[in-house]
Amino acid sequence: MRLSTLGALLALSIASVGCHSTYYSYCESRQQCEGGNDKDIDACVQSAQGEEDVASAYDCSDAFDKYVDCFKAKGSCKNGNYDLSGCSSESQAYSSCKKAASGKK
Repeated sequence: MRLSTLGALLALSIASVGCHSTYYSYCESRQQCEGGNDKDIDACVQSAQGEEDVASAYDCSDAFDKYVDCFKAKGSCKNGNYDLSGCSSESQAYSSCKKAASGKK
């Protein structure tokens, strides 16, 4: 099961984009797998940083950090798609945390 790009970046404050970002390596790997250019990498990083802010607002930073650690370690390119299926449990835990924090069950 391929998790959506958004899931991967749920897969992340818009700060300066570039090599200093926590998410740059992941975004660059994803771009190399799926195609794109530097603007796609920048958009990926900004989206990830925005999701990091969402996680903080919902008090779900721990679950989010575990998810990020997982997709950095286990994400891989399979047939032109960046696969994060090895992180399903981390993704679900993060999603559950956000739902609980927002009062949606």
